[in-house]
Amino acid sequence: MRLQNEVIYSDQNVIIVNKPAGVLSVPDRYNSSLRNVYSWITGIYDDARPVHRLDRYTSGILCFARGQQAFKHFSEAFEKRTVQKYYHAIVLGVPSSNASFIDKSLEKLNRQNQVIISKRGKAAQTNYTVLETYGSFALLHLQILTGRTHQIRVHLQSIGHPLLVDPVYGGKDEFLLSEIKPTYKKRDQERPLLKRTPLHASKIVLPLPDGNSLTIEAPLPKDMRAVIRQMQLLKG
Repeated sequence: MRLQNEVIYSDQNVIIVNKPAGVLSVPDRYNSSLRNVYSWITGIYDDARPVHRLDRYTSGILCFARGQQAFKHFSEAFEKRTVQKYYHAIVLGVPSSNASFIDKSLEKLNRQNQVIISKRGKAAQTNYTVLETYGSFALLHLQILTGRTHQIRVHLQSIGHPLLVDPVYGGKDEFLLSEIKPTYKKRDQERPLLKRTPLHASKIVLPLPDGNSLTIEAPLPKDMRAVIRQMQLLKG
């Protein structure tokens, strides 16, 4: 996928990219050759600076400030939690409540790219609403009130409904069509319908330097749409 097709908004203060899954937000500290949005975006906008990040396999809205003043403004907005951030996720199982609030502190393990629920950790809050159910799976709409590492993934695991694909936090290694469609006939080696965490940053509401706000949405990517479509067809 060409990154130049993924800029969905830009002005004198901010650039918003619809980040594809599998692409890093910023360069990897150990392997700078890995594909990342920051290295590409600064080749076009030399004043671009990241104000937040998405996990490598999370798709969706990623923001870059333009210039020092904008960087200061948006960095403070994220820090003070005046930015509204919304996600879509496909999970294993169906939550017992159609809507709920998860308030569980998170702690990042030393020298590990993994997070756990811990009273010693930092406060983390997530709202979720069930949008659709498909037998043993569900599509959720989420709002994170904090921005901790792996927050949604760990919070969903903690309530027994991890992301459909997420081997680190209780999900599958990959998702095959044959798992939900018994009549599916495999041809040689079946290609996974989904092989990354089905988490998408779908909407953001940004407070602007002039006092107004900016609302941007990014549609669900092709792989998540394909999974949802198959589940809808089987549900009838």
